Amino acid sequence: MSDDRRHNNPQPPDRDAGRALAVLARLPRSSAPESARESARMAFLHGSVVERLDQADSAEREKPQQTEQPPRDTSSNSRQRWVSLLMAAALGVVAVFWFGSQPQQDWVVMNIQTPAGISIPGEAALAVGHHLESGILTTGPESELAIQLGDKLRFTMLPGTSLSLPKPPGRWFGRNRRLHIDSGEIYGTSGGQKLGFELVFSTDELEARLTGTTFAVFRIDVASCVCLWEGGVSVTPLVGDYDVVHLEEKHRVWIYRDGREPEIKTLDANETMKLQMTDDAGLADLPDLPDETK
Repeated sequence: MSDDRRHNNPQPPDRDAGRALAVLARLPRSSAPESARESARMAFLHGSVVERLDQADSAEREKPQQTEQPPRDTSSNSRQRWVSLLMAAALGVVAVFWFGSQPQQDWVVMNIQTPAGISIPGEAALAVGHHLESGILTTGPESELAIQLGDKLRFTMLPGTSLSLPKPPGRWFGRNRRLHIDSGEIYGTSGGQKLGFELVFSTDELEARLTGTTFAVFRIDVASCVCLWEGGVSVTPLVGDYDVVHLEEKHRVWIYRDGREPEIKTLDANETMKLQMTDDAGLADLPDLPDETK
């Protein structure tokens, strides 16, 4: 019978391995300095190394991210500012021009005699105090109409008169105005004061430029006439080749349609009476207007 106990015993170590272990046991032991061992022990106990690593990581995360900004186009911004300034200046000029071209005063109806046959521009009923629009005004064969431009000028249209009424002069711009008489007769006055703007009364035969004056202008089939009571009127013939006539007070000038030489005469009795009454009346106080007609 065989003995199996030899299989349960550990094998003796390899001869070479044993020899190496014996050599290592004879080597001198190397130990770390005491300060190094203490630092390692404290770091392990208190976790200071981990804490420093955590602080460094947190600081890196909180560090602001630097993003690269594209360069600004300063020339484009400058152009936009100049365009804005120019647009603002242009709008200012337009506003000033618009405001300065608006009239300060209107044509107002001052007196009416025999309203039948009177035609005025606009749709409002004819009444004293009505503000007139520019356009054609006519009086019937028995009617008269007196109108006034603010505190500047008043005139009366006698029966059978037709004229083109201009817009009132602008505040600062567009102050030259022309009133054209197609037929009939008007008597007017500026109340002894200068108008402050250029007003031309015209017919097909003449142009009359007024200063501060009391005057009459009328037109018949064969001629046109300008009468001057006081002030100044310069009359330019539009037919024939004649110089401007600077009319003297209490005189009248006829400009004939056929081109004959202008004829200057003194005022007759009827013209003198009408002009003196016009001058004595002067400018009237404007009536108070209801809100809807202002």
